[in-house]
Amino acid sequence: MLTREDIDHNAECFKHQMERFIEFGPGKAQMVNNADWLLNLNYVDFLREVGACFSVNNMLRAECYKQRMERGLSFFEFNYMIMQSYDFYYLFKNYGCNMQFGGDDQWSNMLGGTELIRKKLGKDAHAMTITLLTDSQGRKMGKTAGNAVWLDPNKTSPYEFYQYWRNVGDADVIKCIRMLTFLPMEQIREMSHVGRQPA
Repeated sequence: MLTREDIDHNAECFKHQMERFIEFGPGKAQMVNNADWLLNLNYVDFLREVGACFSVNNMLRAECYKQRMERGLSFFEFNYMIMQSYDFYYLFKNYGCNMQFGGDDQWSNMLGGTELIRKKLGKDAHAMTITLLTDSQGRKMGKTAGNAVWLDPNKTSPYEFYQYWRNVGDADVIKCIRMLTFLPMEQIREMSHVGRQPA
């Protein structure tokens, strides 16, 4: 687990990156650090107030846990759904945040948040997923898989960024172009046919 100093540093770096796209300030976007409420939780109170809203049976049916059960699931990992759900509940209750976005591997966790909000507050909240970038073998491309490419030049140099995309496997090129560019779909379809024509 990260120290509070590391968490605060990462939050500042994230905010700095986001300031290029989002304007923060009064009446504008607001960024909060979930360490402010998560690190001070009383575990027994949390179990009573939040844990009681979750069914272990339902949690174990979630796809995110099914995959991990085969290789071993720590108690720490098992609690992740409840913590993420509580995050959404806290943001909804204290900041009026009624929509959560995340990768489609987070779907169960996000639904947990909408259900927690419904059970505790009697209100509707929403979740929306974004398709994960996977290679032709179905393996996730990202920091967990150890093959992340960052938009931050301090994490991935422009040269490494270029090389990463230059070396994407042929089987993955069209999918990456479809997901990561604004090219018209018709043009992408034409590109995919050109790649399949015999020389």
